Amino acid sequence: MKTKGYIKLIHSADTHKDSILEMNILPGEKTPWHYHTLFSETFEILKGTLEVGIDKNVHHLKQGEVATIKPNEKHYYHNVSKEECIVKATLNPGNKNFENSLFILKGLAKDGLASNAGTPKKFSDLAVFIYLNNSRMIGFQKIAEPVFNYFAKAAIKRGYLNELIQKYCKMSYPSSNH
Repeated sequence: MKTKGYIKLIHSADTHKDSILEMNILPGEKTPWHYHTLFSETFEILKGTLEVGIDKNVHHLKQGEVATIKPNEKHYYHNVSKEECIVKATLNPGNKNFENSLFILKGLAKDGLASNAGTPKKFSDLAVFIYLNNSRMIGFQKIAEPVFNYFAKAAIKRGYLNELIQKYCKMSYPSSNH
């Protein structure tokens, strides 16, 4: 069985210009179309394959291939294969909130608190994740953005974000498979 929630921090925005993380993307795991305003993202496929949509193009990346998404460029990813994909993700410039968002997301998945697609099951967890990782929604989903922001800010105000950081934001979640 594949390990849910594998993530390793290689370089943090705390000490480096870029954030560099290695993580797994399980079969069926995906993001909706979205974009980020604060950084570019580069995905390097270390193992497996990954479908990455960037603007109007869909790329099927294999081991050793790279895709870079610029700030404000709409994109998604989806592991359409039956195999785990291992990705090295680089953010330029680095972003500590994004790093924390991925550790929280992978920790929730490891604890069974995310769907098979990788989405947090609890609305407040999803709102905090979207807020932290600077995701901006596309199309019809954009209508929900103010609601997510409201719930994220309420969760932060009541200390819930700090609880998530204390529980999940460690340097790595080791796995015997990697």
